[in-house]
Amino acid sequence: MSIIPAEPIIRDLAKRHGITAQRIKLDDLAETFTRLSGEEVHADEVEQLVINLRRANIISGKKAIELLGDYLRKKLNVS
Repeated sequence: MSIIPAEPIIRDLAKRHGITAQRIKLDDLAETFTRLSGEEVHADEVEQLVINLRRANIISGKKAIELLGDYLRKKLNVS
């Protein structure tokens, strides 16, 4: 049984539900707080889709974490 990478799943869910990677002011505020705490975090398009899918209550928090974890492991080439 092959494992489907998370990115196509995320993109398909977003497309089916009309979700885009559009950021809102709260995203910018969170990024500013993160930067002020000494970290740099920038969500890419796929990460933002997961955030927006969760925000629209299309996926659960648990599913968002699973999808992001799978996506980031592949993106960062971590086993």
